Amino acid sequence: MSKSFFFLTLTYLIANPLDDWVDQNKNVIKEKIKSVSFKIRLESGIDSKEYKILNGQIVIGERKQFRFEMGPRTVVSDGTLWKSYDDRTDQIFIQKPDKKIEKALFSWVKVKKLKTLPVQNKPDGSYKIKLIGNNNDVRAYFNSYTNVLDSILISTRNGLGSKIFNISISAADSVILDIGTESSDLFDLR
Repeated sequence: MSKSFFFLTLTYLIANPLDDWVDQNKNVIKEKIKSVSFKIRLESGIDSKEYKILNGQIVIGERKQFRFEMGPRTVVSDGTLWKSYDDRTDQIFIQKPDKKIEKALFSWVKVKKLKTLPVQNKPDGSYKIKLIGNNNDVRAYFNSYTNVLDSILISTRNGLGSKIFNISISAADSVILDIGTESSDLFDLR
């Protein structure tokens, strides 16, 4: 038996923390409506000393319905149209869905799909996850005792990065699609 075949077989036999995390959360992932709450640290320039921390939440429903909130911005989809709202300007923009973002957003809603993501153990204790596109370096960090997902670091080739932490996944009752106020300015970009 060749060494490379042995290594390849051993790699597939040993469970990685992502698979274990998926197994621990598969009941929630299989729910028709699910929610992920988090905090995100966004670097605001090449100097990583400048950053801001925002609260975020994504609620995913059926038929490509979702609600994504991060800081003052909210984006909702009824499955055919996207509406985005910024509470600082009290403006609503209506647009066609961005298929690339939609695909990335819905990529985590199936257990089988999550289990097939390529994962590579790195020397710093992180697990590199191959996601859509080649311009990002996505690293997941798990608590080795509880297998809780501690954080996700996303770095781009131009040096900018984000850290997602305080991640909590749960079932949800509904996807709220209402945004804005009665006085919001409406812009239809379709």
